[in-house]
Amino acid sequence: MPPSNPKRSSPPARAPKLTPQQQQKRMQLYKKINQAIDEGYASQALTKLTEVAKRFPTDIDAYMLMGRANAALGRHPEAIESYRKATEIAPDNPDIRHQYGSALHKGGEFDEALLEFERVLYKKPDHFYALRHKTSTLSDLGREEDAYKAFLQLQQLAQSIQLDTNKSLAIAISGSRFSPKIISAEESIAAMEAHIAESTERSFKRAGYFQLGRLYNHLKQYDNAFDAYLKGKEVDPYEWDPELHSERIDQLIDCWRTEDEIPFANAKGIDGSRLIFIVGMMRSGTSLTEQMLAQVKEIVPGGEMNAVSRTIPKKEIHKLKFTQRYPLNRKLYTQQRLNKMAKNAMLGFNEVHPHFSVTDKQPFNYAFVPLIAHMFPGCKFIHCVRDELDCCLSNFTQAFARPHPQTQNLHWLGRYYADYERTMRAWHDIPEVDMIDLRYEDLVADPEGQSKRVLKFLEREWTEDILEFHKSKRTVNTASRDQVRQEIYTNSVKKYTPYEHRLDDLKAGIAEGRARPHGGHTNQSSS
Repeated sequence: MPPSNPKRSSPPARAPKLTPQQQQKRMQLYKKINQAIDEGYASQALTKLTEVAKRFPTDIDAYMLMGRANAALGRHPEAIESYRKATEIAPDNPDIRHQYGSALHKGGEFDEALLEFERVLYKKPDHFYALRHKTSTLSDLGREEDAYKAFLQLQQLAQSIQLDTNKSLAIAISGSRFSPKIISAEESIAAMEAHIAESTERSFKRAGYFQLGRLYNHLKQYDNAFDAYLKGKEVDPYEWDPELHSERIDQLIDCWRTEDEIPFANAKGIDGSRLIFIVGMMRSGTSLTEQMLAQVKEIVPGGEMNAVSRTIPKKEIHKLKFTQRYPLNRKLYTQQRLNKMAKNAMLGFNEVHPHFSVTDKQPFNYAFVPLIAHMFPGCKFIHCVRDELDCCLSNFTQAFARPHPQTQNLHWLGRYYADYERTMRAWHDIPEVDMIDLRYEDLVADPEGQSKRVLKFLEREWTEDILEFHKSKRTVNTASRDQVRQEIYTNSVKKYTPYEHRLDDLKAGIAEGRARPHGGHTNQSSS
């Protein structure tokens, strides 16, 4: 029997009938929208797509592109909903249903994603990418034995279909997830290197190079690993202007640390006493911190949420691609607007749980700390801090699902880190901000002592369950998902050491960022 389908709200509708001329204009429009998404203008693309979907509510391609644009912005719930609508229009199309499953997978809805891949495979057993995604989803669920069986089925399927270089590389990348535990690192490296240079699929090339870096690192061939990471960065040469970003940070700090009377000084917002924001640089320990807190009674993990960033007014214009709006114009944040923003954001937190405490571990919320503090009086912030070289190297060597152009090269990354550092230093001086620093190195060295310190800050009772976080069946949909399934380990402390001879550009970027004059604010390095 096929996996049961979820109930549809209405019968599948028919796609609109268009004249040849209308069809040609439609294809030209969608080509431009696809290009805009690729170039980092997904927000603008969504505005146009919303108009199209309103005019043609049964246009499958409009919903598929809306899903792609939302995914590019990290708006996974919206991406899932867009693809779901496309499946309602064409419920028997395996490729559309596969895309829906992929959106569920990226959004961390692993069980639901697995069901969709099973539905595709029931209808079309030789659907190569559905079987490949089934393999990765089972692995993400921690079902390693089932995942490996699915991988063997993928290999068997490969023998009966015509393989191009891209599919061959895709199989090698899937196999590398079982390396070095089941498949040797040398075997996986050979399989990927046999196809990676000729592959025309950028996402596969990027993933392949980063897997090569991971496996060469395992073999302690550090220069080979670093070279692989560099090649991974070259696949998608994103642009980034570190000076323009520094100027935005100047404006951000000035907006929220002015000595003038400000309209939100006495903002009441909405009671935020049950909200816990875990902020910091990416790869600073936010996932580990949330997973530990998730073991505490009546604390529900929300993961990386965008509830706050979505409320930033569209009048906050920005020029950097692949970046969020920052709250830079203090005149926009009146009492009335703050209350409206808080109300809208709280809808997202209530979806996680309407009464218990909710954690939001979106690292980029560090830019919104004072805004959040005024939106949600009484909320708590846990600022995750990690050694600058370890943190930046970890960012550089990750194949993130979304573009993060500041990680494109080490000098930019160093500049970005220096800006993040001074931003957090500025927020510590704001009375409304109730925040504690949690150093990653201290947490892994003394998990009991540090977790007790954090729980005291949160006014919660500590239990030994916190130290058993790795036994939780909860899934984590970030680059740290493997770490949170293991007991605390210290292997990631001073992990930069064998690469230090390749990090001169990173050190120079950090030093340059710290030395740069910043709009009248002091710019001394934090201890």
